[in-house]
Amino acid sequence: MTNSKAGQPATQDNASVNVHILSKEYKIQCPPNEKHQLIQAALDVDTRMRAAKSMGTNISSEKAAVLTALNLANELQGAADNTDTLESMSDSIINMKARIEKVLNDKPKPVDGEPTPQAQLL
Repeated sequence: MTNSKAGQPATQDNASVNVHILSKEYKIQCPPNEKHQLIQAALDVDTRMRAAKSMGTNISSEKAAVLTALNLANELQGAADNTDTLESMSDSIINMKARIEKVLNDKPKPVDGEPTPQAQLL
């Protein structure tokens, strides 16, 4: 996404989207397939900034923007940490599965004439 007010040229492939944050209008360029996501993000930022401003009478729009940015960054870091944890757990499960398969495949083969033990699956 690019901001057309910041001197970024609009390409024919991009859609121009007007969003409102704290009663100010911003014209943003984005790929057409990201338009809905951009609008939803702007609504979320607007809601968060309004909540930050409502915390006190002397909170400027700039301070509300900084608080909102810090909260969003914190949430993003938490999501990244959760992703790392899930990836680690997935790796552990894959390793455990490989060890179980190895144990099952390496079991002693019965000697001729001895009954074959049957494994029960749960």
